Amino acid sequence: MNDLRRIRFSVAFVALGLAWAGGRAAETSRTLDLPANQIFAKGPNQSAGEVLDITRGRGAVIAWYVRAAREEEIRVWIEYSCAKALNQDYLLSFDGVDHFWTVPPTAEGEWRRVEIGKFRLRAGLPVLVQLVPPSGTKFEHPFRFRRLALKGDTPGNLVRVTAIEEPVAPVAASGFGRKLDALHPALEARDLRDETTVMRISGMALRGPRELLFITWEGDLFSLDLDAMPAGAPPPFRRIARGLSEPMGLAVADGRIFVTEKNEVTELIDADGDGRFETYRCVTHDWPCTMDNHEYLFGAVVRDSHLYFSASVAMGYRGLDNRQAPLRGSVFKAHLDTGRTELVAGGLRSPDGIGFGPHGSILITDNQGEWLPANKLVEVRPGAFFQFRSRPPWHPFDRPEPTPPAVWLPQGEIAASPTEPFLLPTGWGPYAGHVLFGDATYGGLQRAFLEEVDGALQGAVFHFSQGFRHLFHRFALTAEGELYAGGIARGRDQEFIRRVSGLTRIRYTGAAVFEPLAARLRTNGLEIEFTSPLAEGAGWNPAGYHVTQWGYQATQTYGGPKVRHRRAEVRSASVSPDRRRVFLELPGLVAREVVHVRLPQSLPSDAGQPLWAGEVWYTVNRIPAGRPGEVRAAPAGATVAATPFFRYGGGRGGRELFQNFCAACHSLDGTALVGPTFRGLAGSNRRVREPVSGAKRDVVADAAYVRESILDPNALVAEGYAENLMPPLGAALGEAQVDALVKFILEATTPK
Repeated sequence: MNDLRRIRFSVAFVALGLAWAGGRAAETSRTLDLPANQIFAKGPNQSAGEVLDITRGRGAVIAWYVRAAREEEIRVWIEYSCAKALNQDYLLSFDGVDHFWTVPPTAEGEWRRVEIGKFRLRAGLPVLVQLVPPSGTKFEHPFRFRRLALKGDTPGNLVRVTAIEEPVAPVAASGFGRKLDALHPALEARDLRDETTVMRISGMALRGPRELLFITWEGDLFSLDLDAMPAGAPPPFRRIARGLSEPMGLAVADGRIFVTEKNEVTELIDADGDGRFETYRCVTHDWPCTMDNHEYLFGAVVRDSHLYFSASVAMGYRGLDNRQAPLRGSVFKAHLDTGRTELVAGGLRSPDGIGFGPHGSILITDNQGEWLPANKLVEVRPGAFFQFRSRPPWHPFDRPEPTPPAVWLPQGEIAASPTEPFLLPTGWGPYAGHVLFGDATYGGLQRAFLEEVDGALQGAVFHFSQGFRHLFHRFALTAEGELYAGGIARGRDQEFIRRVSGLTRIRYTGAAVFEPLAARLRTNGLEIEFTSPLAEGAGWNPAGYHVTQWGYQATQTYGGPKVRHRRAEVRSASVSPDRRRVFLELPGLVAREVVHVRLPQSLPSDAGQPLWAGEVWYTVNRIPAGRPGEVRAAPAGATVAATPFFRYGGGRGGRELFQNFCAACHSLDGTALVGPTFRGLAGSNRRVREPVSGAKRDVVADAAYVRESILDPNALVAEGYAENLMPPLGAALGEAQVDALVKFILEATTPK
């Protein structure tokens, strides 16, 4: 590492220490202990003194921050007791380097100290060390853990950084720290539901310029003549095939129709020419499959006589022993005529959507879970591996350094269950060439701007629109730029499924909207482009930009915390001569991190329009060399603020946490969503089921019950709902945040 970079890392770490209120370093030594009673969150596990009894992996964050003044190789030991052999390995994630450790059993009550392995510890910013239990498995006997011990060769080099607190966020509003609550001003939408039929749309495509085809989860294929839709009546849907098995993708190539079903790619053939399809030709089923209810073939696009699609992993069986059938989580391509199938990429979890991006790239969205600390948008490249693993044997493309996503999509902030991505055409004005995607839980449409930096695809994601009735899953665009969006829902509440499933037509009107349009990384910061010029003299004050940054560290537990989450220094803000761009000078940029920019609602446009939305999430895969942004001198008086740009609360308050992590599935007013409503929850009797025994009983919804439901949702499942429907949030929220969330839920649901 050259001297300049060392200085930059040192300065960045000083800033990081200041941003973490109360942060302090333990006394340095050649050997550093990481005790069990100093972890981030124990989840549903039990602790007593210096010992943590681990029986569940999901929801726990057994982790510490460690800093080294100089880079060196270190050795890691573990002190533990485990009277019985485990059925799978523990994971040590050391700054993102994964090491699996087979646990040797000990005698009853015996404590053992075992060396796990050697790791290279880089200098500068703190690194996160995580001990990760097997996910999804509950052991009847505990793994008793006391500490990790790190030993290097340099005395005084290793320091444990403690008392880390996330940066305080500005008070949230719609589009500013909270998801939007209305339709984008440049869009108009029409609900095309047929009230007589529930249509959970799982695939869409055009056959010809004006015939829309779509498949449903129920196994039907429908046709709709877009020129025959009456103005005030349901469209004339025509069913032309039925009997498909869990279809999740539809593609048309030269008039031929291809569907991805539960375990095969099928071509539908109308042999007698009557307009209905009665012949189902199996193109390929050249991969293993089980009867797990989460093994799907997601999406389908055609390129060069090949159909591209992805296979999701199992969920139900995974909770028993963490195994997967081979090649699950892969991207495949199959020749349309011969059926010859090739493996393209691997390491995906629930890749519910595949589509084309800029310059012919193929994009996939993947959903947060095991090995995914957040949702993500990835570019498919041959041999790519996106890190999802089960028990051995590993995927053929598995490697220690995974392929990074093009864009991280933070859970609850901009996505929850992202679906099919697609490229916007020229008729969509300034948004042409951008990528939109839907979300089956978060709802609405989100927008991504992508750029290539030194051969790596990366970019920014923005709020775009809510205000739709349906939860969008699949899309089709006509040559004129009309967007047809199909909604889908899961769960057992039929009213909810009927309400949010169906077909919507969306048109871009061209109305002027003031919002951030694009973000481009420079060597020394981030340039944000707007759809309209800023007002004269606006945008120059660096205090008008609340910027934070963090990394993600994927592990085998569900989700994960933001790593090194800190307030970033905005050294200067420079407005371009045309006032459409602002360059933020950010001296602390770090590769493989996310930069989040929050704009003030008071930022004005030249025409006096208010901002529609004011957040940017930029994923930094690579920092461009030799491409600095222009730092300009501010006009006189431009950096003087008459009033503060932001109001601050006490961190992420309970209301904001509920909005980001709960509101997509649980309502406060009785509205049916994926999960049970919280209306009148506090103090009420709730009928629950113990999944292991099947026993049913009534419990009082008090603070202990709400907390357990957050940390271990499968401990007691609400009657009428399936287990594994809700993820544990302990890996994403700290203890204080869980306290705030429990307090808000109880206060908001106490009968008045």
